[in-house]
Amino acid sequence: MAVTINGDGAVTGLSNEITNEVLEQFFYPCNGETVTTSEGDITLANITAKQTGTASYVEVTGSSIAYTPPANTKTVIYKFSFQHSHPNSNTLHISHFKFFIDSDEVLHSRTTVCAEDIGGHVNFEWPIRIGGSADTNSGRLASWSSDKTLKITYRVHTVNYPTILHTANWWDGSTGEHLSLPRIGITALTT
Repeated sequence: MAVTINGDGAVTGLSNEITNEVLEQFFYPCNGETVTTSEGDITLANITAKQTGTASYVEVTGSSIAYTPPANTKTVIYKFSFQHSHPNSNTLHISHFKFFIDSDEVLHSRTTVCAEDIGGHVNFEWPIRIGGSADTNSGRLASWSSDKTLKITYRVHTVNYPTILHTANWWDGSTGEHLSLPRIGITALTT
């Protein structure tokens, strides 16, 4: 197939290409802001403090969002970005994360973050395909026409490997806890 760019900038010869249109997209800090979507308003969590990990799974503060995609959406990409740090001088810090669509864990999205003297940002993204047979392992949904709650849960490996979220504990040549707002976003695609 020959592709031609004409003198006026028009492109010809691109037949049979797959186009991936963004129907809706947002990515905002978790500061209580209200986001207007095609299916209604969503008020984001207002994170004002760190979250300390425990040996049991709990929801990551700020990660929960109830969302309905626009009509004709084939893929929804969930994104959650957050600070991951350690609260003490232990050398190893380990956290485990699970992603849920309503009450169903997306099994193959399980994530572990492990490092010595950890301190950095974690960017969690997961594509949710819509159509065909539902698959909890990958998070595929047969259909999606009303709110589904997307969220992440978290625990430490053991209490001997503690971690904290939403705070930077090293800053400007010193230590201390400095709030770092998590960010949450959605992208709805036609393919």
